[in-house]
This record gives sequence, structure tokens and C-alpha cells, in this order.
Amino acid sequence: MAIFCHTLSSLSLKKLINPSKPTSTFTYINLHIRFQAMNSISDSSSSSSSKVMCQLVPGLDTNEKEYILDQTFERYTSKMVKRNGKGAAIVWFRNDLRVLDNEVLFKAWVNSESVLPVYCVDPRLFQASTCYFGFPKTGGLRGQFIVECLVDLKKNLMKRGLNLLIRHGKPEEIIPALAKDFASHTVYAQKETCSEEVNVEKLVSKALRRVHLPHSTGRSTSQGSANSPTLQLVWGGTMYHLDDLPFSTNSIPDVYTQFRKSVEARCSIRSCAKISMSLGPAPRVEDWGCVPSIEQLGLQPQEVSKGMRFLGGETAALSRVYEYFWKKDFLKIYKETRNGMLGPDYSTKFSPWLASGSLSPRFIYEEVKRYEKGRLANDSTYWVLFELIWRDYFRFISFKYGNSIFHIGGPRNVERRWSQDQRLFDSWRNGCTGYPLIDANMKELSATGFMSNRGRQIVCSFLVRDMGIDWRMGAEWFETFLLDYDPCSNYGNWTYGAGVGNDPREDRYFSIPKQAQTYDPEGEYVAYWLPQLQELPKEKRNFPGKLYMEQIVPLKFGNPNGHRGQDRASAARKTNYGGRARKT
Repeated sequence: MAIFCHTLSSLSLKKLINPSKPTSTFTYINLHIRFQAMNSISDSSSSSSSKVMCQLVPGLDTNEKEYILDQTFERYTSKMVKRNGKGAAIVWFRNDLRVLDNEVLFKAWVNSESVLPVYCVDPRLFQASTCYFGFPKTGGLRGQFIVECLVDLKKNLMKRGLNLLIRHGKPEEIIPALAKDFASHTVYAQKETCSEEVNVEKLVSKALRRVHLPHSTGRSTSQGSANSPTLQLVWGGTMYHLDDLPFSTNSIPDVYTQFRKSVEARCSIRSCAKISMSLGPAPRVEDWGCVPSIEQLGLQPQEVSKGMRFLGGETAALSRVYEYFWKKDFLKIYKETRNGMLGPDYSTKFSPWLASGSLSPRFIYEEVKRYEKGRLANDSTYWVLFELIWRDYFRFISFKYGNSIFHIGGPRNVERRWSQDQRLFDSWRNGCTGYPLIDANMKELSATGFMSNRGRQIVCSFLVRDMGIDWRMGAEWFETFLLDYDPCSNYGNWTYGAGVGNDPREDRYFSIPKQAQTYDPEGEYVAYWLPQLQELPKEKRNFPGKLYMEQIVPLKFGNPNGHRGQDRASAARKTNYGGRARKT
């Protein structure tokens, strides 16, 4: 019976993965019923938010995910790709933990006879602290997600005839030693833009120059007796390629709209790289090493028992694209639902896999175009690409402005007085501010490592506008917890929200009463994360007054419960900067 069901599901999946027309309602219902039992999801018809349990993202079973992976890899495999290199090359995996459309892996394979894939478990990533306020640089939830990404990467490389060498230590010590041991003429790695990552690149490059290889390593040299491995950095991770921009990095527009209109009008997006089905042979390695456990990373394990549980790895990433675009057919309504906050399907949820490099933005682009050709094109299909351009923009801005995106004045070097009041900050990060919408979002972040885009804007505005707290404290807290953390997007968004970055509306303010009434009108979201509100009437959940905890500060533009005069709270936020903010 199991074989029979899998055969039926494979036939239906093949229609969905390679659709000639929109899937019928009958096909969708059959698939939904068939795989529903494998998901840790509550009954969607339940009227009580308290019954919602942990939801897996993607919500597909193992057989379905593996089938989607194999079918997708098949579409991006080419028999026309030929190797023309000699010797051995190293692929140093960093934030590009995937096989499909990985330019680093592609270039290394084409220009060598064998490829050694390597991942370095760098203690500076997992056991260090954030720059200014000493929070853990990587929290347990993101650490677990990365572990799952590595397990999946190793599996997918082995499917293609390779493996993943795991070594613990600093790349500048590990990579040169491997290059010497395996006589590797080139180390290929994805180019990064922020200082910590760039500094490691420089250290690796410097150390490689001290390695001397025999002249028979497959790379010619014109430097006399010198024959050292080289580090070749490859641009990746963005939808638009750096080399295709219509301006230099120093001339990137400081306003997103100008950037977007320019690249849309004057640039094209490169096609995904297609590779051979077999990437072997792999070098002979005695001990490939094991993917570390979360404890071996020096992190505390944390179970997700509520909200969304994201599965790490390329297999899960490709499955989520299939699930959201093709199976559930939610791409066509993305723009209308993207500001939701509860559940897995109000938005794409691609960001954790984009941040780890388990998912290529160019693949998403090609899937959107395939959807537009096979089903329909509308504002929602475009808006997914619109958001990816935002992501590109922050990556390129980090190239332009360097470390200023981490400084208190931001890229524009804005001088403002900020508070670092620990009591206020603790109430914010622990979800104990007295404002249900703020508290629910912060509880979700701590419990799952995720927060909606709308929620991030609201809690940022509250921290910097209503509390007057140093925005870097919020940015570093997000750095610890977010599954989808990457320095460019995180600090780009925080400088934007704090009015020190690339926002023409530098005093943008998110009114909590307005946001609650618009995006959580029946209080379902806050009641889910704050169970003490579940028994209240729906219209009271976001505005519970004395039925909830005392508000830590009054709102800059009025309190939803009319408590405006608390002297203690007002004094706590006197360091907030003046000027009229624009309400959203």
C-alpha cells in the first residue's frame, strides 16, 4: 500500500513540478489529504488559536521532499557541461550551503579534475559574542538550523559523487593545510561584503601564499619557482550580479526606489548554473568528519514546541518553494497576505534558506517566471521579486558603506542621543512591555527564531521611537536569534528603521493601535503567543488595559488605553530624540 501511495503522489507531484496548466482542485485536495498526516499541524478549521500546534515548514513528508529535490536537480542538470581543468580544487563552503545554482561549486568543478568540498566550524561564528553588547553571536535555534543545512548539504553532495569534509577551527589555518595536503591549486569561495567575513578572506589568502606546491598541480605559473594556491572569490547570493549593475558600488543610489528602477530597466538576471549529474570523483580522504551536534558547537539546544519549526537544508528549501508556489498556489495572493503574522502561509518564508545559502535567489526568480508562464502573472508574482531586490540592495549597500552600517550613526552618520536603559531593553527583548503586539512578536522570536516582516518593523519602531533605545541593541538581539540573520539585511533594516540608514522618511513611526487594528483585528496573533489574553473578547485582546501587565512606557503618539501620564515611564524615555515622526 505504501508503494502504491508513493506512486500516486509521484505522478501528482510531477504534474505540479512540471505543470502544463493550473492544478485542479481535485488534485490539490488529494495531495493535501495524502500528506496531511505527516505534518505537525493542528486542524485548520479550529476557531481557537490555543489549539494551533508547532507547524513544520515546509509541511511535506520525507518522500515528497526527496522527490521534489530529485526532480528539481534533474531540471538543472546538463550533459553539455565539460571539465577543462587539471589537478584538485577546494570548495570552501560558507554562506552558500547548496548544490543547485552554486557558482562556487560550478567553477571549481569545471576548472579541476577533482573537487574537495570543505566546511570549517569556526569558533568565531558559534562561540563569540556580538560587537557592542555581548549577546551570543549565534543562538541555539540558528545553530540547529545550520547543523541541519550541513547534514543536508553532505547528503546532496554524496548523491553527486562528492562528500563534505568537516573540520573544526579557523579557516585561515584549515584551508591552507588542506591545500598543501591535497596539492590544490585553487580554493573557491563565495565573496562576502562585511568586515568580519572579509577579514577571514584576507587571512586565508595570506596564508595560502605561504604554501608552496609542486609544479605538477595543474596550474601554470609565471612567477618563477613560486607556485602557491590562490583564493578565488566568486560573487553569489544575490539575484542581480554585482558585475551587471549599471553603476559602480561607490555610486549605488542611496534610495531603494532609484536603485530598483535602474536595475529593472537596465539589467538582466543571469540564468541558474547547470551542472553535471556526477561531480566526482572525490579525493581520497581517510576521515571526512561528522556534522557537529548543537552541543559540540558550544550552544544550548532549544526545542520549538509552538509556532513554526523551520527545517534546515537545500532539500527543505526547494520543497518550500514547491509547496508555496505550486502545491498550495499561494504565490498569486502573496501581495495581499504578506503582512500577516500568524501561520506559515501568509508569506513565502524563504528567508532562512536564503540567509544560509541553501536557496538561490536566481532559482526563485526562475520559478516565479515559470509560474507566470504556466499559471498567471500579477502584482503578487512581481512582489516576490520586488522583495528580493530589497535583499540585493542591502547587500550592495554594505559594499558601499562598509562598517558604517554597524555604527550608531549609520551610513549617514546621524548624531542622535540614544538610551541604553537595561530595564527598558529587557522588557522589550523578554516580551514584557505591556503592549500585546510587541510582546507577542518578541515571544515568537525567542521561541522560533522567526518574526514576520510586519512584526519586525513594529518592534523596531517601538524600541527606537517609543523607548528611545539604542537601535544597535535591537539589531544585535536579532543577530542572536534570527534564523534568517545575515549582516547586510539585518543591519540594513535596523538602520532603515532607526532613521540612520537609507530611508527618505527618516522619522518613520509605526503606531501600535493602528498596526493592531489593521493586521490583527481579532487578536488571534497576540492570543496565540500570550495565552492569558485568549479568554478576552476579540476586540480587547490588543487593548486589554489593566487586564494585562502595566505598560513600560507611554506611546509617543498616544496610548491605546488612555494611560498617558506615567511620570516614571516618561522619565525613562527622556533620551528619545525629538522631532515629529510620521505615523504608519
